[in-house]
Parts: sequence; structure tokens; C-alpha cells
Amino acid sequence: MTDVEDTLRSTFGQAEDHAPRLPATLAERLVVVHRRRRRRARTALAAAAVVLAVGATFAVTRGGDTITAVTAAQPLSPKPDAPVEQVWPQAVLEAPAKGPGGLEWRADTLIDDRTALMVTAAADAGWAAALYAYDLDSGASREIVTFPRPGDENGYAHGFAVGGGHVVWWTGSKDRVASLWTVPVDGGKPRLLGTRSIKEGDGSGIDRMAVAGDRLVFSLYTGGVFSVPLAGGTVEPVGGGAGMHLLSWPWIGTPGPGGEPHGTVYARIVNVETGETRTAVTEPGEQIQICGVTLCVGRSAEGRSIVRHRDGSASKSLPGQVALMEPPTQDRFFVSIYGDGRPEGVGLYDVDTGASGDLGFRAEGQMMRLPFGEPTGRLLSYKRGDRLHLIDLSRIR
Repeated sequence: MTDVEDTLRSTFGQAEDHAPRLPATLAERLVVVHRRRRRRARTALAAAAVVLAVGATFAVTRGGDTITAVTAAQPLSPKPDAPVEQVWPQAVLEAPAKGPGGLEWRADTLIDDRTALMVTAAADAGWAAALYAYDLDSGASREIVTFPRPGDENGYAHGFAVGGGHVVWWTGSKDRVASLWTVPVDGGKPRLLGTRSIKEGDGSGIDRMAVAGDRLVFSLYTGGVFSVPLAGGTVEPVGGGAGMHLLSWPWIGTPGPGGEPHGTVYARIVNVETGETRTAVTEPGEQIQICGVTLCVGRSAEGRSIVRHRDGSASKSLPGQVALMEPPTQDRFFVSIYGDGRPEGVGLYDVDTGASGDLGFRAEGQMMRLPFGEPTGRLLSYKRGDRLHLIDLSRIR
């Protein structure tokens, strides 16, 4: 085992559940896939910035696979135009890097246009200690809920999602049962909605959650989409959701983001409300890694990173590799490492306008940090110095 791998194992010891997800099929040539899934994944505030090795690419998928890959020969992206706060000042927000009680915290998602859902980390272990609503204008914070210390019966709280005035999450237990919870955004006592066995497969748990009307919807890492009323009740399978994964409600798809290499992630998606089906088009020689509802990202037959519509239209070549290996958020933005011959920093790039902003990260020896991106694709966040920087991509017009 190399020193780099030792460092990564230490860094990612508890970062599995909140690290940005890479698809199983990467643009780079896979060298090693070391499976180290945990039966009870942990919420880790350390994952506010993922670390990549400069000489190779390392990341942690939602299921906890450590993937080592040799970087491809494609040039790095050009240096951004200016610091991101100068390019898109209306979208860049800040918060202190520590919350109440001096605990490290992270912006997990947005509750509304001016309020972030913040998760504090317990000082001794990094598990989620509490949720706060943080006013991005005034800087005021309000406690929503405090979590008990994880044990055999109450596992780590993770997978947070917001909607309809509720915050939802799940916990795992030693007998491989996922418990689904909710609490009002205004605060209160957590309420158990229902449970779902995760004994099938490797027991990695739930890969995505969302609030849809008066129900919580979620999918298992091993496949299958389910829902439960926010009022509580029976967990039921979603029609047509067998073997599928939640993408962005009402869209579900297959294959999911976890597991062994198995083709384009979310190659086929279905709208469970209308029945519409969309399948990604792949041209000869291409490698399309992952698709969202509208766009796909991958590599052309000539080896260039590309982004285009699912139907194969409106294809665009990107100036460098997509670092987070996700479809462009808001159908426009992607994160990439830039440099002249060697990695120097990380930028945010706009596919539509060509504008770009420097996030302020610099290579740290063999390491490069990346921002945390939450499942809705609206928010990027990262720590720089004693401040948290949040980029609300929906504010960029």
C-alpha cells in the first residue's frame, strides 16, 4: 500500500456517505477498485471537500468504494478568468467554518433561498451531532434537532433532504434495518416514519432521498424505489421502481451510481408520474459515464470530455476533465482541475457562457481538494481558511 493510499484511508475514514459520487465507469482507465463498504455508513463533516491525488484520481462513492485510476492524457482545463466571488458575486455566500459550541459544520442543502441546512459534527468522532437552519443574510442560526450519540439501536443520521416544511434522514442499525425519520424545519421532536430492511446485497443502505408532496421517497443502494407517508405508515414500493434508483423525483433510473462498472449511470430513466421513458444515446467509440434528467457527460471517441443532451443533440466539448464526474449542475456548471501541464487549482466552469471562476484551492503536495456538491445540484460548498464558502448556482442567470 502506498503512502498516498494510507493518507486517503485516514482522510476518508468517515467520509463515505457525503463524498461526491463517481460513476462506476470512469473516463480514466480503472486500475484498482478496492471495495470497503461499511454496513453502517457514517455522516462525516470532513467530506465538505473531497481530496484527489494529483498523480492519480481517488474518490469515494456513496457506497464506499475507493477507486484508483490513472489520469487520462486529456489536458487540464485553462485557468479561470478570476476568483469565483468576482465572476459571480451574486451567487457566492459565506458562513463561519464553525457553528454553535465551536463544532465544525457543513452546509448540507438549502432550505429556501436564504436559509441553509447546516450539520454539525461531533468533536470526537465526526458523526452528525445536530441540524441548524442558518440565515445566509443575517448570520443567525437556529437549532432544528439534536441527534443522540450513535449506538447499536440508533445509527448514524445521514442522507438529509428537505421539502414541504420537513427535514428527513435515515439511520441504520446493527441488524441492517434502515429507519426513516422526519422533523419539522421549524424544529421539534424527531418522528419515526417507517423502516425498511437493507439486508439484501451488501447492506450499504439508502442512496438517495427526497420529499415528494406528502411522502418521503427513497431508493436503496442495491436498487428499488420506495415511499412512505410523511405522516408515518407503511413503506411501499413505487410502481415500476424495482431495481431502479431515485434520480430527481419523479424521475427514477438504472443503473444506479454504485456497484461494479456496469455502463452509463442513469442510462434509462422513467417519469413515474407520466410514464415517459428516456434512454441515453451513445455513439460508436464514446464512453458516456453518467446522465442526469437532461444532460449526459462522458468522453468522445477522440478522448475529449463532452456534455450533451440525452438524445445525442447539442454536444459540446469541455476544456478539461469533469472532476466530480456528475452531469453539469443546473444543466450548465461543472467543476474541473486546471493547470499548465500540472494540476494547480480548481475552477467552476459555465458550459453555456464560457465564464469560469477560481475556487481558491491549490495543490497540497499530491492532494487536490474539491467542493462538496449536494444531490439537488444547486449548492456547492467548501472550507477556505476559517470560512465556509457556498455557491448557490441558481442565482447565476
